Amino acid sequence: MARSREESQGSKRMVRFNFKAPEGARDVKLCGSFTNWEKGAIRMKNAKSGEWSATVMLDPGEYQYRFLSDGHWYNDPRADKQMHNVFGSQNSVKRIQ
Repeated sequence: MARSREESQGSKRMVRFNFKAPEGARDVKLCGSFTNWEKGAIRMKNAKSGEWSATVMLDPGEYQYRFLSDGHWYNDPRADKQMHNVFGSQNSVKRIQ
């Protein structure tokens, strides 16, 4: 359903997040510890295939994130791991080396 790709650029890495949103999705955002969650959410771009994507520059480290599609939260099944959050659900985790 979702995947990410990393490319090096100095100490930061260009990380691409992809998400196969539910059919008919109109608005998909990437939210995470690197965006201050919804406050700085990154609007993802829709490809004709129905897959949404966003590219983010990140320093090495571990980041929690989720996708917000038309008001509904989704995890990344291809994440490095899942971690419980304070809302009783889970966040996806991406490790950048």
